[in-house]
Amino acid sequence: MAPIPHLRVEILRDARSFVLLWDQIDSLRKDLGADDDVLLDPLHFLAATDDRRRSCSVACWSGTSLIGLVYATEQYLKGVPIGYAVGGDYAGRGLLLCRPDDEEAVLEASIQLLAASGIHSLHFRMIPSTKARIAIHGMRVQFLDSLIPGDRMRLPATFEDFLGTLGKHTRRNVRYYTRKTRAAGIEFVPFLTREEYQVGVERLNAKKTFRADPSHLARDERILTLHSRVQRLGLRASDGSWVAILCGFTQGRRFHLLTQLNDARHEALSLSIVLRGYTVEHLIANGLTELHFMGGTSLSFGRFCPPQRYRSIFVDKNSGIVATIKQIGGKVAELMESVGTPVPNSVKSICNGSLNERILIDRTAAGPAAVAFQRKSRSPEPRSGPPSG
Repeated sequence: MAPIPHLRVEILRDARSFVLLWDQIDSLRKDLGADDDVLLDPLHFLAATDDRRRSCSVACWSGTSLIGLVYATEQYLKGVPIGYAVGGDYAGRGLLLCRPDDEEAVLEASIQLLAASGIHSLHFRMIPSTKARIAIHGMRVQFLDSLIPGDRMRLPATFEDFLGTLGKHTRRNVRYYTRKTRAAGIEFVPFLTREEYQVGVERLNAKKTFRADPSHLARDERILTLHSRVQRLGLRASDGSWVAILCGFTQGRRFHLLTQLNDARHEALSLSIVLRGYTVEHLIANGLTELHFMGGTSLSFGRFCPPQRYRSIFVDKNSGIVATIKQIGGKVAELMESVGTPVPNSVKSICNGSLNERILIDRTAAGPAAVAFQRKSRSPEPRSGPPSG
């Protein structure tokens, strides 16, 4: 990469900041062929922010030309910024809008500006275009590179063709549990009203087990208002109650799945895989060619998505009282894990790059990736259903 002598940088902290640059951002998206990528759409990014996650995105210019935009949010606690910022979704999408040749310079300039503006910890998740690694004066920078299951699943022309792309036992499980749920009087409903979906959310998310973050559910509704081709699908029991629901939207011929909730009391029916199977069949029947699991897919389907490169960058100031606290916290977290005590996510976020590599891996898509690829390499493939025969 040819070095860029000087970049002008600016933090975009609110919607007004994006509006002022709207034409420049739109032009850059079109030049990069990213205008159909919803995760690089400013509207989508802003809809996903709230009082706890506020924009600290960085725009970068070379001369008068906008050459890069880093989408990031700073975490807030009761209205107070805590100096911890995150960029990119779980699968590494939505962080960086720039040309591959400018990636290193845009990242370096953005991190330097954020560090000078009160950010002491950064966690960037991305699909890297290069193998280059940056170094920032006064900052500890750690890289975690991995190959992970992709978050986009190609949909063939027929549902039977789709089943043929799965492993033998996954294919068997889709068919077996679909028959089992039908026998239990559970039906697939491809079109839920918003009111029906909310009834399902209230029922399924009232349980403490596998409870979704209410702020994420509120984010889903804000994102759905941006799209005209919104869909909510579900499984309904014979008594009329919703036992599994999911929502998403279609753009082009790709369906973006936002959230799925399942009734944990029906664990023996594998409702998650059943609803996803029905959903795929429905999407194929409507001419769609790709399913995007936003934020990452499950182990059951993820290992059948094309794998993709993934990189986590952990950046921390390496001096001062905050750095000392994080280093002590990292040691405490390691000790807690060694005696089998779960480490709270809030502690992991605060410690950031001061955690040991094993804990860092578990915080990212690299952790489940190791499990998924291990399963895929086994022979025979493991199954979740009861023994056959």
